[in-house]
Amino acid sequence: MKKIALLYLCATLIAGSVFGASRLNEAEKRTLKLSPAVVLVSVTFQVTAKFTIAETLMQLDLTYSATGSGFIYRPDGYVITNGHVVADANLKDADAQAELKQRITHDVVFEKVIPYYEQKSGRKATGTVNEFISAVGLDIRYSRPDLKVYLANKSFYSGEIKAYSDPISKGGKDVAILKMDANNLPTVKLGDSSNIHIQEPITVIGYPAAASRVGLQVLGMESLFVPTVTNGHISAVKADYKGMPVIQSDAAVTHGNSGGPAFNDQAEVIGITTFGPQDAAGFNFFVPINTAMEFVNSVGVKPESGLFNNLWSAALDTYDTGSCGSAKGKLQSVLNIMPNEPDALRLMQGAERCAQSENPLMVFFQEHPYLIYGGVAAVLLITLLLVLMLRKKSPSPAAAVVMAGPAQVAGGTRAEVGPNPALAPPPVPQPQSFGSVQVTAGALSGKRFPITKSGLMVGTDPAKCQIVVTEDTISHEHAWIVPVDNRVVVIDRGSTNGTYINSIDSPRVSKVGLQNGDRVYLGKKGSVVLTYFS
Repeated sequence: MKKIALLYLCATLIAGSVFGASRLNEAEKRTLKLSPAVVLVSVTFQVTAKFTIAETLMQLDLTYSATGSGFIYRPDGYVITNGHVVADANLKDADAQAELKQRITHDVVFEKVIPYYEQKSGRKATGTVNEFISAVGLDIRYSRPDLKVYLANKSFYSGEIKAYSDPISKGGKDVAILKMDANNLPTVKLGDSSNIHIQEPITVIGYPAAASRVGLQVLGMESLFVPTVTNGHISAVKADYKGMPVIQSDAAVTHGNSGGPAFNDQAEVIGITTFGPQDAAGFNFFVPINTAMEFVNSVGVKPESGLFNNLWSAALDTYDTGSCGSAKGKLQSVLNIMPNEPDALRLMQGAERCAQSENPLMVFFQEHPYLIYGGVAAVLLITLLLVLMLRKKSPSPAAAVVMAGPAQVAGGTRAEVGPNPALAPPPVPQPQSFGSVQVTAGALSGKRFPITKSGLMVGTDPAKCQIVVTEDTISHEHAWIVPVDNRVVVIDRGSTNGTYINSIDSPRVSKVGLQNGDRVYLGKKGSVVLTYFS
């Protein structure tokens, strides 16, 4: 019995050592799941100011930049942020543009022109602002606003305002919906702010270091792509001066957080950072997510989760268990659809270091976990059999074993031991799998096609192509995805607009092997994108 107990203990310890390790604490893992979908929103102008000092014409070329935060709620590029974050880019609002011109003029005069004038002339500027502008002949021009949405991996997309409401100070609800032309993006889940409770904990993620209008200068973008995470509690549910509900919290936020999400314990967005008094810490307000849902519904697209979330969640779970070898493959799948994602890169480095120091036996069991469970089951079964055998008081008389199909021998019959090999059915050959491709951009988006031994032709010719697309930038026989020498390759069939892997900025390919998660772009515009799954 001692040997049985020892055997059982060893099996349990092996299983525990392989599956019991945790490399991420609960709060860190939760933040890692949420952060990739939090974005930096930027509105930028090029400003030119011309004026005369002592009959000499001067010119200042400046950049006017306003930034905030936002969050993606659909993998095809829909973003929620504050109205006041993108107000300067709201060209359809004449009042907003007039206010923008007035603000730019004020900032240019007081932050740039007056100091420059006093330095060069040696005299103090006198009179009213309008008198000074007239005296120096100040002429200010600014470019069309450039609205961009930056992801955590420093890639960016132009943003289009799909729905807009003025800031709360102007009587609006301070919500804007943006659309960027992208696919397979990370997303967050939208909650229900009608179910919040006083003292409920919240987590706020955003880019407070990005806030910048002071001095009309552009901040170095390299320093802006690490989101800040703060925690707090719901202090109260109040109403603004129009009677609209707002959520009050003690979570620390500042200007650059504007438009960023506040999450509850279920990792659901329940509020959007909007405003707070400048001279009072821990006294900030959030637009309830139910208010934002009015604008989401007006755009006509419901919140969804996509491929990135599935891959990222699987990678985090695998890394967290300490299965470093398996985690590397899953993290690479994440990086295939979102190159240079910083958290994935950092965990990949950790997984590589971990894999180098791992015991080879542990690595083997991590990559073949079913052996652990099978081994533990076998130990339990053997234990049960041994216990039953030890409990037997005496052996039972030998019983005649009668098998199907007795064979005649001299002097009687004998039983066949085991089935007759000649009568066993032949093994059924299993079809070989070459994976599949899913259309992730284009009219067929969402459809999946299994790769056959003869491959899949993609193009506009229905007589020759298994995947028939209608986009006019695609050739009749654009690309062929086919198994070659135990791997799947994509072959460009002499298309007009080319075939590209993972990015339209990558070199055009003629024939290249595919890895799990690779994206195949057909045409330089990427109007049709296929994702390969091995």
